[in-house]
Amino acid sequence: MNKTITSKISVLLLLTLFSFQVQGQALWTTDGTYKLSTSGVTPELYMTINASGDLIWAAELPNNDPSQVWTIKGHRYAATLHDYIESNGQYAGAGYMEITATIPGNGNFTMATDATSGNPTLIARPGDPVDNTANLADVSGNDQFQRRKTKVNSEGLADSGGSNPSAGNNSLYLKTSWNNGLRYGVVPSAAGESVVFYTSTAKVLQFHLIAALSTEDFDTSSVFISNPVNNELNIEGLTANVKQVSVYSLLGKQVLSKNVNQQATLSFDVSALSSGMYLVKMQGDKGSFVHKIVKQ
Repeated sequence: MNKTITSKISVLLLLTLFSFQVQGQALWTTDGTYKLSTSGVTPELYMTINASGDLIWAAELPNNDPSQVWTIKGHRYAATLHDYIESNGQYAGAGYMEITATIPGNGNFTMATDATSGNPTLIARPGDPVDNTANLADVSGNDQFQRRKTKVNSEGLADSGGSNPSAGNNSLYLKTSWNNGLRYGVVPSAAGESVVFYTSTAKVLQFHLIAALSTEDFDTSSVFISNPVNNELNIEGLTANVKQVSVYSLLGKQVLSKNVNQQATLSFDVSALSSGMYLVKMQGDKGSFVHKIVKQ
């Protein structure tokens, strides 16, 4: 196979991966990073960690602000369960997700609740999900969620007489130690309101996919990439998974590249690059990940 054909195939594969990862969606379709918003509210409001560390509804912030970007994937401690387990009022089950965020300078946060009964207000709890490996039926951390379907009309708005979305999930349930049927059921009326889960009919929650997580054992959930960029591209939260970071044009030409030598942060001088769209590829021994950036 000649170099021209090989190059074209490489570009096609790269762009296919890119288009899969950054296409705009309002459904949960795969483990990935998402922004979570209301549906049918004008303007739409987004789940946001505010300056005080509280979880509230707020207007959308520009440039995929990390206070509104959530990593949603199988719960690290409960995802191995395959049936509902009910033991002494404690519940757990298959398909449970963890929802976490990383804010540079402030660390990791886990979506959860600190309530002990009733209809809980969600919080952004500092740190990672609660370790319940000693008892997988224990959900006392109140940080185990399930993506679910709720009926919608042809415009994607809640409609009890409509159909469930076929391509993904559009609502969210929370498993707590006192109730296994709490769900997103309270639509906010204004920015600044808390995020409340309820036992009422599930409402539509929009899952806006930013990037899919690799299906390989290649964790980039802690990585933050500045976007858009002017003269400098900054990448924070790099882990030992990542060995090399490269920047490609949309034609598949590598324009910049650096090896990662155990640094948590990496910077590229992009002042010489023309304005436009580029792909940042992070690569390691266990896989790779591609993310879109815009050079201004």
